[in-house]
Amino acid sequence: MKILSITPGKGKLYEITLEDEQKLWLHADLVQSEFLRPGDDLDEERITELRRQAAEHRAYEYGLYLLEKRGYSYRELYDKLMTAPNAQEDAVLAALEKLTRYGFLNDALYAEQLARHFVENKKFGLRRAEYEMRHRGLSQADIDDALAAYDNAETISAQLLELLQKKYARYLTDPDDRKSTEKVTAALVRRGYTYQQIRYAIEDYYAWLEEQADDT
Repeated sequence: MKILSITPGKGKLYEITLEDEQKLWLHADLVQSEFLRPGDDLDEERITELRRQAAEHRAYEYGLYLLEKRGYSYRELYDKLMTAPNAQEDAVLAALEKLTRYGFLNDALYAEQLARHFVENKKFGLRRAEYEMRHRGLSQADIDDALAAYDNAETISAQLLELLQKKYARYLTDPDDRKSTEKVTAALVRRGYTYQQIRYAIEDYYAWLEEQADDT
């Protein structure tokens, strides 16, 4: 199958027109590395391989583009790349392998970043953080390793007390107000804290409130 023409397309793509009117869209790097020229005769095996390389390059470039915007787990990125037009699984897997090898895709590091985001920034309990991280395609081993640094009773207690002081103080003015206590408890359960952690934190909060009153 002869190449009739090679013409520049959008960006760094080239349009390769074959004599049976087939068209290949190849990146400039691939055109150069394969030494493609008008008049070259390509058999079906080579055409198939060029299509595969082009698909791998597209998947790799799209993966880089996505990773520049935010972190992804391997599973998340696989699912995203497979939704692209004309995606080929073998090409996607090859692109993911390259992204992993070059350090752009790292589930363990991504898990650490998410743990920091959900626990330190969002103030989620470990249960909610684990749920959110699993939802992003991370393995249980990577999740456990990342959250281990936060699985400390004192750290959790301090975080809960800070939450109560800054976010829920208006509800906790009377230790005998059961309705308000239940409302705060429900909100904190949704954030991923256990009932026991919440009960102790509310007790600590009222003790802190008494100290503040005594100081004034």
